[in-house]
Amino acid sequence: MISSPPKLRDELEVIRGMDDIPLIFDPVTGNYHRITRAGEVVLTYLDGTRTREDLVALLSRADEARAEALSRQIDTFLAALDKSGLLEGSAPPDKPQDTGRVRTSMLMPRIVLTRSLPRLLEPVAVVLRAVPAKLLVLITSLLALVGYSFGFHTLFTAMPPAKDIAGPAFLIATGVMLLCVFLHETAHALVAQILGTPVRGLGVALLFYFMPVAYVDRTDAYRFRGRAGRVVLAMAGILSDGVFCGLSGVVALNSDGLLRDTAALLLGMQLLMLIVNLNPLMPSDGYTAIEAATGLTNARGRAFSLLRHAVRRQELPAHLAHLSTAARRGHMTYGVFSVVYVCLLAYAMFHAVPVTVDLSLSAVGR
Repeated sequence: MISSPPKLRDELEVIRGMDDIPLIFDPVTGNYHRITRAGEVVLTYLDGTRTREDLVALLSRADEARAEALSRQIDTFLAALDKSGLLEGSAPPDKPQDTGRVRTSMLMPRIVLTRSLPRLLEPVAVVLRAVPAKLLVLITSLLALVGYSFGFHTLFTAMPPAKDIAGPAFLIATGVMLLCVFLHETAHALVAQILGTPVRGLGVALLFYFMPVAYVDRTDAYRFRGRAGRVVLAMAGILSDGVFCGLSGVVALNSDGLLRDTAALLLGMQLLMLIVNLNPLMPSDGYTAIEAATGLTNARGRAFSLLRHAVRRQELPAHLAHLSTAARRGHMTYGVFSVVYVCLLAYAMFHAVPVTVDLSLSAVGR
């Protein structure tokens, strides 16, 4: 029930997130609630001294026509705040999300392995904060670029065909790759720590209840407003993978036997991981970086909607018709790229299935 006069809970924090978007942070649940800039103005008056009628009169400035519209909007806004448990006297908010080790969702249950990363990473973050940010990003990017170039050149020019690699190398490479995945997520966590928005935890999610995926909870990244920092945060894992890819290439070129075979397989897995992390159709690191750099949300949905209407020669809906010609072309280019990406990935996976089966059987001696 909405209290009268309505009052925002004292412990709530109103902040500005990416691209200056107003947010309400609830420390009890750990949730962020996005609001409009008009809603942010209304929040300044929810101090428990003004009734709903006072708010309408104050904001409408004695304009009866405007008062009628504002009345409906304020009712809707207050109802949303009440439903979210953000007003004094409204239903208590849900229990904190970060209690317990296991969280469930419709398609991706999550197991939290540790919440100690901020404490462990802070000594490293202190040292890195002393380095100019642009220099740090430049060095890391160059190392990643050199690493990817060297590693994949080694994979395609100096390594034996995957079908000729047998024995336990596949199992060892898989174990090392799992470690690389956690280091990938730790890189995200380290950048978040440097930016002053520590991650909430490191864990494993089961995509569709059977596919293990490592993750870090970057919910508080909403607090960081700069686009450049958010792009680096999104790309941190990919950059760290580039460094490890280069190291794998060095090992592969300077070894033989089991160690060489393991490094060769690891390079192949790292190539696959890069392809997955650049997937334009999922909330991958690459897609997140694009959103952070452009300030766009749901670019994927707009792109495919534009393509669909273009193919069917249908009139564009209002939310797409107002896009500039350049923005429209950009979205459609993104949509075409996504379609081509899926076709190439499906082709590659189809041809990789027999080799993967052979490697798995050889790893268990069959």
